Amino acid sequence: KQWYQRRVAITAGGCCGLRQQHTSDEAKAIESNKRINKKIRDAKNQFRREQKILLLGTGECGKSTFIKQMRIILGGGFPEEQYEYYKRVIHKNLLQAGASLAGAMRSLGIQYHDESLQNDTIPIMENFNENQEPCLLSREDVDVIRRLWEDPGVKECFDRRREYQLLDSAKYFLDKINDLTDTSYKVTLDDILRSRVRTTGIIEEVFHVDRVDLKIIDVGGQRRERRKWIHSFEGVTSVIFLASLSEYDMVLQECKTRNRTEESLQLFGTILSYPWFRRSSLILFLNKSDLFEEKIPRSNIADYFPKYVGNPKSIDDAREFMKSIYQDVFLANSSERELFLHFTCATDTENIRRVFDNVKSTILRKNIEELNLG
Repeated sequence: KQWYQRRVAITAGGCCGLRQQHTSDEAKAIESNKRINKKIRDAKNQFRREQKILLLGTGECGKSTFIKQMRIILGGGFPEEQYEYYKRVIHKNLLQAGASLAGAMRSLGIQYHDESLQNDTIPIMENFNENQEPCLLSREDVDVIRRLWEDPGVKECFDRRREYQLLDSAKYFLDKINDLTDTSYKVTLDDILRSRVRTTGIIEEVFHVDRVDLKIIDVGGQRRERRKWIHSFEGVTSVIFLASLSEYDMVLQECKTRNRTEESLQLFGTILSYPWFRRSSLILFLNKSDLFEEKIPRSNIADYFPKYVGNPKSIDDAREFMKSIYQDVFLANSSERELFLHFTCATDTENIRRVFDNVKSTILRKNIEELNLG
């Protein structure tokens, strides 16, 4: 009996120890669960606070112009010192336009009406350096570029601009050369939007909208810049891919035999295949609609894309075709997702304001649904 009582006591003690151990394990599990829930809440709160938007596309598709529009629409514009900086950028753009036209006059074999320009433009071509910091033009350079732009032979050269590399804004700036080079002239927002600085590396801008921080990341679009993109892929909630509508009859600056639109389509397909973006909202801007509409009557898409069977001079037919070839790439690479597509003119603030209102709703709604926060 004593042995039995002792055994029962030992057993009872053992049960008590197990119960205490079990209670301790439960407490640890509860505490661990609290920590996990807190991390989830923190992540959701962080999600509410920040959305990471990545701008992608080939070079000169309009990504940097879109960023400038966001500064105007969401960030209150540009500080005073930026106006002075962009004045120097515009002078550099004038020099670049003059150098491009002078070089094309030679390569295309077009004669100047003012024969003295043959020699006078040599310093213009020699002075331009893409990598040089922007600075104001000398009066001598301004005079040569003005005479260059007034020459009838250069007008002929300008009409053949698809055959060489020329800034989209060249005509805009050259038509205003007297105002832009006046020492008392203050550049306008329209001037700033049309100015061109090649993006190298990665540029981040953060805008506070509806209690959410929108972090918009702009990356260089030239081939040599794309290897840097991967550093920005982590945690992207939305991808905005920009494609220039007006480049269907142009070739890359980096490769003179490669059609720009074909390059853009291939890059779009590559972006769609990346695993980093499987849960990201996908937004496509078919950009430069203004230049596209101006170009269609004089440049038949079918000459570069034989599948086009629409009216050669119909802007509506041409827009639908360009839309369809990007949609085909999307369906071939991402059939289970939704694509949000917009026609845009990145230099038109009101157009971008309207489009961005739609994009903002898309981004916030889509990602709230993803995290079941709605």
